[in-house]
Amino acid sequence: MKTFLLALALCLSLASASGQVISSVRVANSGCVYTVGLSTAPCPIGPGMVLDVYGSGFGSLGGGVALCDCPDITISKWSDTSVTGIVGSVTVGTPIVLETFGGTYSNAVPYDALAPQITEIDVGTCSYTPNRSKNLCDVFAGQSITIHGKYFGPPQGQVSTCDCAAATVQSWDPGWPVNASPNDNTIVATANTVSDGSSIIVDAGYMWSNPVPYTAIVAP
Repeated sequence: MKTFLLALALCLSLASASGQVISSVRVANSGCVYTVGLSTAPCPIGPGMVLDVYGSGFGSLGGGVALCDCPDITISKWSDTSVTGIVGSVTVGTPIVLETFGGTYSNAVPYDALAPQITEIDVGTCSYTPNRSKNLCDVFAGQSITIHGKYFGPPQGQVSTCDCAAATVQSWDPGWPVNASPNDNTIVATANTVSDGSSIIVDAGYMWSNPVPYTAIVAP
């Protein structure tokens, strides 16, 4: 993060002189458009979303677009005036910045980072949907939990089942390499410890998801 912030400070000081200028960004999944100098509300962006960046002076040799101190977006199209790519990671408080092949930076464009969201968990034969299911799933130490949701992204984070050792992640959104998407993300993790009154939470990009309660089954 420190490296990214230093690069950001440099790009802000050199953007006007370098000629790389972002004029607007568009999130294809939501249709949200942020126009520099006109828009007041940044676009919400999460992993898996398709981002279009418009402006001038990007060059024809390619480069990168970063949303945090993390890997750049996966670029599918680059021209002197537009870039399109899939977002892999987001972080609260960091902007969108374009870097040209020659190593010069654009102006910084704000966005709102979307935290991971759990939409369902499967534990054995039990399925639980937040704010819909009436009965909680029973979970014991050593049990496998399948977590479905949004904005998990490809960098592996962690799964918490209580204020204890994190669950052991068996797979983290394995479908991403062939079908990167903000939706239908899946994590499989094994609970190492369970505790009554606790919840299952996903940590991705240093952001916590909504908590999903469960019933702890503790051996006597």
